[in-house]
Amino acid sequence: MKIPKILIIFLSILLFLATSKSISLEEYNCLSSLGTLLGIDRFFPNISNSTGQYQYCWGSNLIVCDQNESVVGLALFQFFTTNVISASSFTCFPNLNTLALQQTALSIDFLYTLPLTVKSLNLQGCTGVTNITSKLPPYDFLEVISFSSDTFTVYLSWIQNIKYFHFSNYETIHTINSTYTTDYENIQNYTTLEYFGFSTNIIPDLTGFSCYVDMILGNSFQTLSLNNLVTFSNVVQLKFWYYTKSIDIPTQLLQLNGLQNLQININFKVPTYQYDFSNLTSLLALQLMDTSINGINLGRNGFPISKLPPNLNEFYYAGTLKKSPSMEIFKDIKIVDFSNCLMNDTLKDVYLPTKYSTNNLYFQGNTLYGTIPQSYCNFVTDFSTNTLTGEIPNCFTCFFNDSETGLKYKFANNKFSNFDIQGPCTSMKPNLLVDGTTLILYGESLGFNGKLIKTNATGITTFIMVQPNSYFTLNLKTTNIYAKGARSLILTWTVGSEIRKFTLPIVKQAPVPANVTYSGIITNQVEINGEFFSYNITDVSVLVSGIDCLVSSTTFNQIKCTLTKGIDQTIVLPSEFIFADIIVGGNKTSVYIRLQEMSYTNNKKCNPELCTSNSYCNLNDGNCYPYLECASNCTINNAVCNHGNGLCECKNNCSNAGLCNVSDGSCSCNSGRLFNDCSGIQCPGTPVCSNRGNCNTSNGKCICESIIWVGNACQDTQHYVNAITPSNENGGKVLLFGWFGSTHLNLSVIIGSQECNITTINETVIECDIGSGRGITPTYIYQNSMEWSSQTMYKYLSIQLKCPNDCTSNLNGKCDTIKGVCICNGNFTGIDCGSYPISNPSDGSGGSKTNTTVDDNTGSGSINNGNVDYQVSITSLLEIGFDGNIIKQYDLTELWINSTTKINYPNGNIHEFSQKIIGNCTITSTIEEVSNNKEFSFAGINFTVTGGSLKLSVQILNYPYGSTLNTLQIRMKSSALNYSTSKCGTSQEDQKVSIDSNGFTNENDNLNYLTITKNNRKLYGRFLSKMLSDGRSTFTTSNVISTTDNDVTVALNLPHCDSCLLDPDFSILLNSITKDNKETCDDGNGNHDDTNKKISTTTIIAICVSVGSVAIIGAAGYLFYRKKFVEVLPSRIPNSSSKLKKIKK
Repeated sequence: MKIPKILIIFLSILLFLATSKSISLEEYNCLSSLGTLLGIDRFFPNISNSTGQYQYCWGSNLIVCDQNESVVGLALFQFFTTNVISASSFTCFPNLNTLALQQTALSIDFLYTLPLTVKSLNLQGCTGVTNITSKLPPYDFLEVISFSSDTFTVYLSWIQNIKYFHFSNYETIHTINSTYTTDYENIQNYTTLEYFGFSTNIIPDLTGFSCYVDMILGNSFQTLSLNNLVTFSNVVQLKFWYYTKSIDIPTQLLQLNGLQNLQININFKVPTYQYDFSNLTSLLALQLMDTSINGINLGRNGFPISKLPPNLNEFYYAGTLKKSPSMEIFKDIKIVDFSNCLMNDTLKDVYLPTKYSTNNLYFQGNTLYGTIPQSYCNFVTDFSTNTLTGEIPNCFTCFFNDSETGLKYKFANNKFSNFDIQGPCTSMKPNLLVDGTTLILYGESLGFNGKLIKTNATGITTFIMVQPNSYFTLNLKTTNIYAKGARSLILTWTVGSEIRKFTLPIVKQAPVPANVTYSGIITNQVEINGEFFSYNITDVSVLVSGIDCLVSSTTFNQIKCTLTKGIDQTIVLPSEFIFADIIVGGNKTSVYIRLQEMSYTNNKKCNPELCTSNSYCNLNDGNCYPYLECASNCTINNAVCNHGNGLCECKNNCSNAGLCNVSDGSCSCNSGRLFNDCSGIQCPGTPVCSNRGNCNTSNGKCICESIIWVGNACQDTQHYVNAITPSNENGGKVLLFGWFGSTHLNLSVIIGSQECNITTINETVIECDIGSGRGITPTYIYQNSMEWSSQTMYKYLSIQLKCPNDCTSNLNGKCDTIKGVCICNGNFTGIDCGSYPISNPSDGSGGSKTNTTVDDNTGSGSINNGNVDYQVSITSLLEIGFDGNIIKQYDLTELWINSTTKINYPNGNIHEFSQKIIGNCTITSTIEEVSNNKEFSFAGINFTVTGGSLKLSVQILNYPYGSTLNTLQIRMKSSALNYSTSKCGTSQEDQKVSIDSNGFTNENDNLNYLTITKNNRKLYGRFLSKMLSDGRSTFTTSNVISTTDNDVTVALNLPHCDSCLLDPDFSILLNSITKDNKETCDDGNGNHDDTNKKISTTTIIAICVSVGSVAIIGAAGYLFYRKKFVEVLPSRIPNSSSKLKKIKK
C-alpha cells in the first residue's frame, strides 16, 4: 500500500475520535491485541467516558458498532509489521458480520476458520489466501483480489452456498491460472449463487445456474471450452473478458436468448462479416469493448453489427469507429452511446421510435464534422467536443437557457455559428388533444423539460415528457382545464428570462373567422383574423373561390396566406362576392366575402343567433344567407360546392383546358389533356413513349427508361460501340460490339476513308469487311439519321509488332516481332532490355532489398528499394463527355473498405478494397504482393511480373452514365519518400526527378510506357494497349496529360462499357550498373552518418486509368538512363471520345 493512501485512512480514524462510542472491555482488549498485531494500535483511542467504558466505536467505516455497542464490522489493514493474522484473532467479536482487510498477511486456512457470524468477507491484496482448496463456508459476500497468479482448480460445489463470489488477480486479472470445473454429483443448490466473478482457463458447464456471471479468460484459455457457453442458457447477466489473443465474438454467445445484459470486452479480430445479435430476444443491454491495440479492430471495416436484439434498450460501443453507422438500426433503443470512438464522419439521419419514448444518443468526444440533421430534434443528445459546424437546429437553441437540463453544454467545444448567440425561437408548434383522462401536448420544438410548461388551468399542472420536443402528457384526474366553461387553454414556456405564450383549443371546434382582408390583385395577400386556428401550417388550408391560398404563417388567432393565382382570372372584380373556406385540422368554416382590386377588409360580424346551421355569414355586409347544398356530390370529381348558388365549381376551373359541368363538377377535357381536372398533358408516341419510358404528365414529355433510347417519344436508338475486334494491316473481317437496336435505316460503317462492307448485324454486333490500312484511324457508324464516331478506338493489327525502345540496342536484346516483346541478351532484362537484375543482399552480392507493403486502412501500396520508396493509390474516378469535358468527378481517397477474406485470398498476399460510387456502381481495387517472378495473361497479352512487386488492379461495374457518349477514367497517384540527406556516393544530379515519356506513341500493338528516375532508381510504367470492355478485348490509347517537377498524370481512354478492365504495370529498377554504396558514411572522425532519414512525401506519378485498371510496381534490374522530357497535353481530350449527332439532310 502506498503511504499517501495509508495517511488518508489514518486521518479518517482521527476525524471520528470525537464522536466515538464505548464498547465492552472484552471487545476492547480484542481490538487492542488485533491493533498490535497489525501495527495500527497507536491509532486506537484509550480515553474512557464517564462510566469507565472505552470509546472504540468511532462512527467510521473502519469499526462499525451496533446499537448495543458491539462490533459488527471491521475494515482494517497491516502497517509495517509481518505478523501472520489467523482467524482466531476475530473470535472475540461475538457479533462480527462484515470483515474487510487490505494488504494483510493471513494464515492459509483463514477462509475456512473465521467465526460463522462473518457473512461478508473482502480481502484486497492479502497474502496467504491465494487459492481455494475445499468447500467454502456459506458467505453472503466473498471477494478475494490477490497479487498471486497461483495455478489451482475450483469445483463449483465448493462455492454453491455463497451468494456473491469474486476471486481474481489484483492488477493483471488476465494472468491468473485458475480453472473452474462443474462437479454435478456434489451440487445440491443451484440458486444460492447470485454473482459469480472469476478468472478461468476453461469455461465451466453452468447448466442450471442463473447467476450474474463475470468471467475472465486466462492466458492458457482452451478454446474448445467455448462450447460450454451453450450451458449458460439460464444466465441473465454476463460479462465476457479476454485479452490474450485476437478472437471473433463466439457464435455460442449469440445463441443465448435468455441473456438480459451482455458485456463483451475482448481483443477483437478485424471482423470479416457483420455480427447478427437478433437471436438474443431477451437482451436489454449490450456493451462492446474493443481491447485490441488502440481499439481499432472492431470498427475497422465499419459498424460491425447487421442486426441488434429486437428488445434491446441500451447499446454501448467502446472502440474506434471512423465512420458513423446508419441510425435506422437504433430507432427503438433508449440509450445509444458512441462517445469517444474517434468517429470522423458526418452524422447520419436518425429515425423516430416505433412508439413515443425518450431515446438518448451520445456522440461526445469524437471528430464528427458537418451539420446536425433536423431529425435529431426528438432525441436527448450530447454532441460536445466534436468539430461540427453550421447552425444548431432551432429546436435545440430554443431551450439553451434551460439551466435544469444544461442543454447548451451538450453542444460545447464545436464550431457552430450560433452557439454563443442564438436567434429567436421560431420553430415551436404546439397542439393539444384530450384523450380520456390525459391531456396530450404534441407538435414540434416543445422542449426537453415538462417543468418549463405552465397553464392557466387549476390543480397539478406539471407536464410529463414522453418524447423530447414532440410529446408531453398531463393527468386530467388532478387538473381542471374546463374551469368557467373554458374552450381553450393558455400554455406558457418560461425559458430563462424569456416567456413564450400560446393559446390552444381543448374542444373540437371549427375555425371562427372574424374578418378577412384581401390586399388586392397585385400581391394577392389574404389575412384572416379570428380564433380556433392553429400554430401548425400543415394543419391549415385556405381556399378562396376554390383557389389555393398558400399559408405562410398561422397562430390561434390569425392566418396569413397568398393566392396561387390572381382572383381576376376567375371572377369579375370588384362587384362579385365569393366563398372562402378555412380548414383547420379537418374542421371547415365557410364565409362569404367581397374581393376587389385594392385592399379591402370584410369585418362585419353576423349575429350568431340569426346564422343557423343552414346559413352562412357574409363578412362584407354582416348578413346571414341560406346555405344551399349542391344537387350532386361535387367531391366525387374533386370539385367544390358553391353554397351560395348550389352549383359545383370544377377543380382548378378544368385548368382552362376543358369545360365544367356545374351539375356534378366534372370536366370535359380538350384533346391531349388528362385527369379529372384536365391538368395532365398527354405524351407523344403510339403506344405512349413507345413503351420505352414514362410520361411526365405535368409537361407532356417522355422520360426514357434507358439512355439507349432517345427522341421525344423514346422512338430512336442511341447506338454506340464498346469494343472492336479489328483486322490486320492487310484488311479483312471487323467485329464491332455495342448497342445498335433493331432498326437500321441507311446503315453504314466508315473506317478511316473506307466503307466497311456489312455482312451481318443484330442488336449488339456488326460484322463487316474492310480494306488494308495501318495505325489508328477514325470510326463512324450512321443509322436512323444518327451518327456515332470515335477517333481512337480502331487500330489495325500490325503484321510485324514493334518492341519498346527497339530493345535499347542490338547489344541489349532483339525484338520478337510476332509477340512484340524484347528477348534480352546476357544479363540484360526489363521491358526494353535496358536493365540488369537487382542484386540480392541475402546472397552476398550486395545491393538493396526490395520490400512491399499494403496499408489496409487507406487501400494504398508501397514498394521500397534503397533510399527510394514508391507508393501507389487510386485517387479519383471521372466521367468524360463526348467533347472531352469532365461531366462528374468522384474522390476515392480514404473511402476504401477492406473486403479481403481468407476464403477468397487464403495466402494473405492479396488485399481487396471496395467502395460504392453512386447507385449500384461499385469499384474494387485488388493489390497483390508478388514475391517471386509470376506469369500473367490479360486481353490476349502474356507478360511477366518480377518478384518484389505490387500488382494493383481496378474494376468498376454498373456505372450510371449520363449518356451513351460518355466514358470513364481512373486516376492513380504514385509518390516517392525522400531522405533528409543524399545517400553516400550520390550526387545532387541523382536526387533530381527525370521523366521520359517517349514510349507514349500508341503505335505499339501491346503497350505504351514511361520512366521516372530519382536517386539512381527508375520507375517503369507499362500501359497495355488492350483492355476488356464488357468481357471483350479491345484497343485502348493512353497519353500524358500533365507533368511537374514531381508528378505526371497519364490518361487511359476507354469506350462506353458497363464492366471495364485495364492492366498497366510498374517496375522499379536501378539506373546504372554501379553498386549501391553502404548505407552509412564516415565523417572522418570515425562517426557514421545515418542516411535513411525520411522527410516529406513528394508526388512522382498520378496515373489516369480507364475503368478496371491494374498497376504493378516491381524491381527488375539496372538500367542505362537517357534524360528526356514529357510532352504536356491539354486536360481535355478532343476527338478522342465517342460522339453522336443528327445527320444534316
